[in-house]
Amino acid sequence: MNPRDLDLVIAAAHAVGPCPPGEEADWTDRVRERAVSLYVLGDTVGQDIARLDAAKQFTATLLDVRVEETSTRGVLVLRNTSGELEQPIRTDRGDSEAGRAMIERARSLIGHRVRVYRLNERMASNPKLEVRIVVHLADFGLDTDPIHENSAKQNVLAAAEGDTATAQRAWSDAALPESGAVSVRQLAEALSCLPQADGGGPDVQRPAHMPPS
Repeated sequence: MNPRDLDLVIAAAHAVGPCPPGEEADWTDRVRERAVSLYVLGDTVGQDIARLDAAKQFTATLLDVRVEETSTRGVLVLRNTSGELEQPIRTDRGDSEAGRAMIERARSLIGHRVRVYRLNERMASNPKLEVRIVVHLADFGLDTDPIHENSAKQNVLAAAEGDTATAQRAWSDAALPESGAVSVRQLAEALSCLPQADGGGPDVQRPAHMPPS
């Protein structure tokens, strides 16, 4: 038996607990099952750590999370430290355990500053294209800094893909003031009023030139 397997058996035996007298066979089966579970867990954690090691990092404020109907991936709307929206960053597929967990975590962090760990991964359907994937979010707490109105309007316009009328309507529907700074929460509300487009294509951020009036 190699040292790794021996360590797994010892860990499994500790987890299962002492063997009751006369139950050696059942106890052995429980230890075997637990050892296999630990092996699978170790393999999964190893893959997660490898993705984290390869990930690039940046700090941003999480403003919205949408789910693409076609891919089931979550799409994170992030405002970087320069005040601009990041190109779309997606979760793993929402029909996977990892994808569902990341979507729920991201939703719980809307309005927070986060440290984003992201990878560029090739699309299974088209290996020539890459998707920006979030593999971890570290919570830095609520973002309470005010946002200048022009910057906030530029963010809404960018999220509306340059459609001024749609951006203005979202701003109005969220009851944001026509002048003066807004909070991160208010900006997030405006973004949530935008139509839920299913952006299943490549990650292309269209430039925004004019803020909604």
